[in-house]
Amino acid sequence: MTLAPTSKPSAASDTVSGRDAAVSSAANSAPRYGLFWSLFSGWGSLLTVVFAVCYWIASVHLARLADATQLRRITDAANSLAERLPSERTSINADAFAEAASTIAGTAGVSIDLLDVDGKVRFAADGLSGGTRLPTDRDWAVASGTMLEEVRAGRVGRASRYDAVSGRRLLAVAVPVGPPGSLAAIIRASADTGEADFELATLQRRMLASYLLAGLATLISAAALARRSTRPVAELSRAARLVAEGGFETRLPVPEPVELFELAVALDTLREQLVERGLTIGRQGTQQEAVLGRMIEGVLLIDARQRIVSINQGAAQLLGLDADKVIRRPLQEVVRNPDLRRFALLAIDCREPVEDDLQLRGARERTIRLRGTALRDASGEGGAVIVLNDVTDIQRLENVRRDFVANVSHELKTPIASIRGFVETLLDGAADDPVDNRRFLTIIARQADRLESIIEDLLALSRIEQSEGAGNLPLERTSLARVIAAAIADCTPRAEDRSIQIESSCDPALEAEVNAALLEQAVINLVDNAIKYSDPGRTIRIWSDRDGDKGILISVRDQGCGIDAEHLPRLFERFYRVDKARSRKHGGTGLGLSIVKHIVQAHGGSVSVESTPGEGSSFTIRLPLLGVLPEAGDLRPSQSRDQ
Repeated sequence: MTLAPTSKPSAASDTVSGRDAAVSSAANSAPRYGLFWSLFSGWGSLLTVVFAVCYWIASVHLARLADATQLRRITDAANSLAERLPSERTSINADAFAEAASTIAGTAGVSIDLLDVDGKVRFAADGLSGGTRLPTDRDWAVASGTMLEEVRAGRVGRASRYDAVSGRRLLAVAVPVGPPGSLAAIIRASADTGEADFELATLQRRMLASYLLAGLATLISAAALARRSTRPVAELSRAARLVAEGGFETRLPVPEPVELFELAVALDTLREQLVERGLTIGRQGTQQEAVLGRMIEGVLLIDARQRIVSINQGAAQLLGLDADKVIRRPLQEVVRNPDLRRFALLAIDCREPVEDDLQLRGARERTIRLRGTALRDASGEGGAVIVLNDVTDIQRLENVRRDFVANVSHELKTPIASIRGFVETLLDGAADDPVDNRRFLTIIARQADRLESIIEDLLALSRIEQSEGAGNLPLERTSLARVIAAAIADCTPRAEDRSIQIESSCDPALEAEVNAALLEQAVINLVDNAIKYSDPGRTIRIWSDRDGDKGILISVRDQGCGIDAEHLPRLFERFYRVDKARSRKHGGTGLGLSIVKHIVQAHGGSVSVESTPGEGSSFTIRLPLLGVLPEAGDLRPSQSRDQ
């Protein structure tokens, strides 16, 4: 059986927050030795204690057995001599004792003494060769009162003595001669245990060596058993560590013990849950990043210490930051704007959402609308999410709308008021005066023509904007020289009235996909504008040529009074006039240049102006090359420098 995952999450590293802190805490409290050494040391200690106890018990038992054997040998020798001696005290003499004791003492290897009932030595017979009798006085047994009491009671008395000088032990046995109560004498047999002790020590050393060898073999077996027992645990631990580090494709081993098997199954279930949770979190993270990354609004998330936790590209672009380098850095460190920092503090502290406008100054002054909401997580840490929305264009368009309404109202109000005033004058009696009647009617007609011109320009501008927004402007391949020639023909009478010459330069082979009528109207407006603001005797030059691979240029340059630089950005706005009095004097509606701009934008191009006061102005139309026009539905007004 093999337990393996079916998939791997794409963002597994983001599924657990604070893992470094958990690992550090676990490392501080981790044990200093592994399961193998735990088992081996336990088993080794147990085996050492068992072998030590067994060796101690065996050694003690052997020592007791050796002493018992020595005492039995000595006792048998004393009893054999006691049986040979007469039971009466007067019948025991030195010769009889020596004859009976010599054979037994020599055979048993003991020293035999004949004592009186009060413990005094009467006769001595050494069976030890080489003068190995323990150096002691003849009254050694007298000091052993217990042994004498045992003998007088009719029992065998035993005693032992260790001589520190010679390093030998002496065992003594006292046997009564005669019936209890009327002892004839006491036979004391003693022997040196040096040889027996040496044999016992040799046997103990051999036994210790055997125990050590057996213990070593047992420890080796214990180590092998501990290794075998810990191997599946180590394999399972290693696989679990790989899973914890993100290796969700790691195969978990299946050990034979039931407990470890159940642990492996539990870990595999946990891994599958982590895989599923990681996939879910990964999908959510990807979706969140996709949503935040594609939002026009900027989203900024800060914690209670005003450190940036998250920021999308919209907010980074608005604030001029690098989204990858500002994470976990204080807001006041990366954004040098006290108003934004004050708003961040307000958003963190307030329970209700807050809103304010922020002015960002730079190459282009912008207005940012801020919306902040406080956040509280489970740990009690605070923070806030701030949404930034650039409303600069909205406010500018709102200002343009207000100006347009005010301007169109003013432009319409002027001719209407003039017509109404002269009509009232006629109704009051001026109609009976032929001279005033005709003069007033002429003025009314001129104001009506002006009102009609304004309305026609507004309708034309509206139609152009509709075509521009829908992208359905009909285009055809047209010679630009023919369009410019038609525009010059239309403007020539007005130029001749002011003694102004119009010169043109255009390659007859130059063609473009345009709406000929609208482009002609744009050129007419530019030429007519140049005629109005040029002094008599001046020259207007029109030329058209290719601008490399960028497109086609149509330029109209005059030698008029020029325009100050402060008016150039707003020159193409509706009803914007540089000199309002002079514009109305020439009968302008204030919509000509705005119509030019929208016609050019409907063709996918742009229009610009360059002017020097006192020298003249140059208006340039840029059109795309053949086949490079935007697709239908994608014709939007381009953002020119004038707007």
